Amino acid sequence: MCRTLIPLSTVLATLILLVPTVRAQATVGDQETRIHYSLYYENYKNENYRDAVNNLVWILYNAPGFSRNSDVNFRRAIETFQALADAEEDEAAKRAWLDSALVHFDRVIPVLSELEADFDPFIWTRNRGRFIQTNINVLADQRSNMIASYRGAYEMDSKRIDPYYLEVIISDLYQSGDIGGALDFLRELKDLRGDEDSIDGLIRKYFVVIPPDEQIAFLEEQYEAEPDNAELVTQLFELYQQEAYREKMLALADKVLALEPTAATLRLLTRMYVEDGDNDRAIATFQQMESIPDIEIRSQDYYNLGLAYQDMEDFRQARDYFRAASDVDPDFEPAQIAIPNLYATAVASCGVADREQAAVFWIIADQYARIGDQDGVNRMATAFPTAEDIFYVADWSSGESAQVSYTCRGMTISGTTTVRQRR
Repeated sequence: MCRTLIPLSTVLATLILLVPTVRAQATVGDQETRIHYSLYYENYKNENYRDAVNNLVWILYNAPGFSRNSDVNFRRAIETFQALADAEEDEAAKRAWLDSALVHFDRVIPVLSELEADFDPFIWTRNRGRFIQTNINVLADQRSNMIASYRGAYEMDSKRIDPYYLEVIISDLYQSGDIGGALDFLRELKDLRGDEDSIDGLIRKYFVVIPPDEQIAFLEEQYEAEPDNAELVTQLFELYQQEAYREKMLALADKVLALEPTAATLRLLTRMYVEDGDNDRAIATFQQMESIPDIEIRSQDYYNLGLAYQDMEDFRQARDYFRAASDVDPDFEPAQIAIPNLYATAVASCGVADREQAAVFWIIADQYARIGDQDGVNRMATAFPTAEDIFYVADWSSGESAQVSYTCRGMTISGTTTVRQRR
């Protein structure tokens, strides 16, 4: 990469130090090499970086592998350039030192590979990105090279690179608007390292910020490859729920029910089946939820089952579940209103055969009055026995108590009430 340094006097002096005449390795005497090495090392060891740099750069160009045939001289050079940059107050001089470090980051792999030296290309590629990231305030224009370095390290060894650097890659894709690229990378990570908790957490984190439709497309592709993956099925189901894709939710329901779903999922499916009038499946799903160890059945759960049985005209079972809902939470209003509504539905279904059976409307009115529903009371009052009906029933007398019993499809509505005539 070509870099132009600002022509300040300090920078020019630096350049003179950093670009010695390159000699062929064969022409450099062992004694000369040892002298340059010794001079730079003593200063480096004592953190006299400015005094060390001249001889250190000579070694990098003339005997880079000396004396261990390793990357130690390059590592010391990067440390030296960083220290010199940190010591500069002038931004141009600081940038000059950092650029010099980048020159040697670019050289280290080809130079040491040719020497067959002992070094790790993965670490150098990753560290180049980390160096830029550490100095990003000065090297802002090198951001793309930072990402390229992390991506290069990933491609060298996808299982070795730390999740932190993977997140930098994903974040860059997302922030640049390349949502498809981010999802492709997440998909690749899931295939390669999805069994790692840290990678799984990374995938989940970015799913929160990626648009739901993109997430769904990603998960649907994963689901095709892993249709029995319980976690994947659950995630997809939850996204369908979030986006109100009702038909897709129901299409996935059998798979969800077969994969040890959570109580929350079973509650949701029970309600959906009730709303769709699929009462047998609603009941079966509720029973599956009941079988979960230590499950807490809520008022809403019992209420949903009551609605299912009412729709099936199994009025006795419906009442039992509505009562169970009220037992769990006496203030649960839907269950309170459900019982008198159920009675009214049952009477409408079975009919009233004679004037004595019409007394059931007194009981239903009492139920509405108990919960403060005056509209319900008024509706029932229009169906009370007439004055003539009361006259012809020997046991009835307006304003007096009467025993009433009415049975419809196995459910008996009975109790003591007050005789009243139709309004």
